Amino acid sequence: MLIGNQLSVKIKHKTLLDNIDFYVKPHEIVVIIGPNGAGKSSLMKALSGDLPLSGGTININQRELNEYSLLELAKLRAVLTQSYELDFPFTVNEVVDMAHFSHQEQCTQATLKQCSNDAMKAVGITHLAQQCFTQLSGGEKQRTQLARVLCQLQPSLTQQKNAYLLIDEPTASLDLYHQYEVMNQAVTTAKQGAGVVAVLHDLSLAASFADRIYMLDKGKVVAHGSPEEVLTQRHLSNVYNINAKLQTDIEDVLPHIMVAEKHSQIYDFKLYRLHIIECFYKGVTRACLSFEVKFAAVCLVFRQG
Repeated sequence: MLIGNQLSVKIKHKTLLDNIDFYVKPHEIVVIIGPNGAGKSSLMKALSGDLPLSGGTININQRELNEYSLLELAKLRAVLTQSYELDFPFTVNEVVDMAHFSHQEQCTQATLKQCSNDAMKAVGITHLAQQCFTQLSGGEKQRTQLARVLCQLQPSLTQQKNAYLLIDEPTASLDLYHQYEVMNQAVTTAKQGAGVVAVLHDLSLAASFADRIYMLDKGKVVAHGSPEEVLTQRHLSNVYNINAKLQTDIEDVLPHIMVAEKHSQIYDFKLYRLHIIECFYKGVTRACLSFEVKFAAVCLVFRQG
């Protein structure tokens, strides 16, 4: 397991994380949610070893994180950050191949190349393999970097070692279809044995794919458990200042968040935007719901007066 005990991070007089307990097991997806400034990315950086702790400990597979060398950590966990700078004209294939460094002494070049090909195929960028990374769209760059971290973990997962995928807002630059495809890939990676930790802003995605959710606010965990236990009307009102509820009982439809049209009437749930998208995954049509205004151009919008 990847375990954080009583994690605290303070920078000068500002507390980013306040005594947080966290864990993720192999074969599960844990999602971290919360409003802007809640501490989600700080927790992710702390878990990956990129943010020094003011207090607490982090253990990976029953060993403290600071006991690992950087090379050992690279074999155990792969991290996709919110932003990345890459101004050199590498091809997509070359960017994904950068993941090979941590396994080049144990794996043949042919094996590592197959890992790259499989990762690019998994996120749908095989056709971009020879494209220059700097000329890609934001969403294509995001999927390229996701392929890189998937490639980094694959040798460890193939050897049935406990490994962890940490992805910070992996769907931020993606269209609706690719958001669900990326989260489906997270499910696949968890089924292969990885513990997956994802920071998400889209609560409907969190409800659809998380085994467990940590809800953060002001550097503290305010709720932890299953989507049904965390995404309650009370928690959504207290943390997000919005009247909403989790809908889970529509046949053939993924869980989604319903927002009240009149925020002052918590039980008057008139749907003011209902986005129905047909997502195709492995040849099976899946009806998915989203309530994000940013995708209105590709969604069918209903308004109830």
